[in-house]
Amino acid sequence: VGDFETTVYDEQTYTEVWASACVELGTEDVHIFNSIDDTFKYLVSLKTNVIIYYHNLKFDGSFWLPYLLQHAEYEHALEHLSDNENDIQWVSDRYMKSKTFKYAISDMGQWYFIKIKVGKYMIEIRDSLKLLPFSVRQIGKAFNTKHQKLDMEYKGFRYAGCTIADEEKEYIANDVLVVKEALEIMFEEGHDALTIGACALTEFKNIIGKKQYKLLFPDMYAHVLPYEYFKPEEKHKFKRPLTAGDYIRNAYKGGWCYLVKGKENQIKTGG
Repeated sequence: VGDFETTVYDEQTYTEVWASACVELGTEDVHIFNSIDDTFKYLVSLKTNVIIYYHNLKFDGSFWLPYLLQHAEYEHALEHLSDNENDIQWVSDRYMKSKTFKYAISDMGQWYFIKIKVGKYMIEIRDSLKLLPFSVRQIGKAFNTKHQKLDMEYKGFRYAGCTIADEEKEYIANDVLVVKEALEIMFEEGHDALTIGACALTEFKNIIGKKQYKLLFPDMYAHVLPYEYFKPEEKHKFKRPLTAGDYIRNAYKGGWCYLVKGKENQIKTGG
């Protein structure tokens, strides 16, 4: 689990990471750095595949992407499908080259992951907010974690490379430890998919049984459709036969589930 603290002071013209922390699941050994560059060098030094969660990747990722492009000089992991310069797609994980990266951001601004290929290893940055859709303070209370969210004065002149005070180190360390503890609980229960929705679907499949699920919800990608269902300019997008799943996907925009305050922690029946 990782976290960034960024500069907030009067008349600032540039925002940067001045404190960064990460901790491995199963430990309480928090590593604290005073720049995004030192954080990346640490992740690379592990010389293994890494999955690191940031709570609200939309924020932290907005620092990772410029860093990869401008400072680390990494390139997008893209492949061209035709001579048209706009006819491109991400390279599959298997064929990503070293010093390239790719990411998943929806057209509604939802960030899911950033994948970075370093030599033969992959560093994958995920959004823990997709698994735990609450603030860090709420997570600590809901999961009754050993560590709890602390308070700190955000505003003040700080910069990448500056000295980090002990109380500041304690604050950022607690942030990653709270999320780490909650993720450990989730993973122990088998909830390790990219989103809480995917975890819920997996649990639903286990409840009704895979055979019953397949009967009620057949694989729409197994049903091939004639090409006339698709616009001519769309046909080049598909390297395999077009299916009912492809057709339905054009209308899918996602959704949002929420909890009404005061109705949490209650058993509901008759749904």
